[in-house]
Amino acid sequence: MRRPIPHVERRGLPFSGPESPGWGFAWFVKYGITWIILLMFRVKVRGIEHLPNGAAILACNHVAIMDSIILWSTRLAPWPRHPHFVAKSELYEKPTICGLPWIGWALDMLGALPVTRGGADRTMITRATNLLNHGEWVAIFPEGTRVRDGVGATESMGEALGGAAFLAQRTGAPIVPIGVAGTENIFVPGKRLPRFPKVIYTIGAPLSPDEFEGGRKEKVTAMTAELMARIQVLRDEGEEARTHGG
Repeated sequence: MRRPIPHVERRGLPFSGPESPGWGFAWFVKYGITWIILLMFRVKVRGIEHLPNGAAILACNHVAIMDSIILWSTRLAPWPRHPHFVAKSELYEKPTICGLPWIGWALDMLGALPVTRGGADRTMITRATNLLNHGEWVAIFPEGTRVRDGVGATESMGEALGGAAFLAQRTGAPIVPIGVAGTENIFVPGKRLPRFPKVIYTIGAPLSPDEFEGGRKEKVTAMTAELMARIQVLRDEGEEARTHGG
């Protein structure tokens, strides 16, 4: 029988294998609660056949706070094949009920990884590398923050960071591009109550780090540009399907 592990010590531990601490809380939330979210937003996942059985970095555009919550809730694969989300460290420190940072506790119990924004977070990189080397999935938002107007690096899109491509080059894991459409309509500025639009996640073919040439910096830059271009296409396809009832 596994001994109970403090929530902070779970950071960077895999969902499966001998190093897994046991994820009963995450399993309960995944299968006992999140189906409500999937029903409310009529969530549809397209291209699920592109998800590999081994290690992968899932990279998605980020337009709303619900992006990660809904994607975490989806049934991408049978448990314990499940992504570890990278989450900003501010969420772990934010006091909420009775002054206790319960959001941070919940994130730890759900297998998330805190990242300190504004520079290279070596601790996060080490933890994510360990997970990928164990064949796990790590989910990242390349833009690093929410961008309501879409994805990528055009006039109306957020500037992409190189974290996903860096991890891919470091570990050899492929990056799976994912475009989300619909979540930007959940919390609309000026409206007090949330809306419940249909949400579609479109998954594309993986990008292998071996597809890119040059030094590490050049590879990261080229891979990031190609990744964001593909996410843009996937997001547009999802919006087209969402608009026309796909």
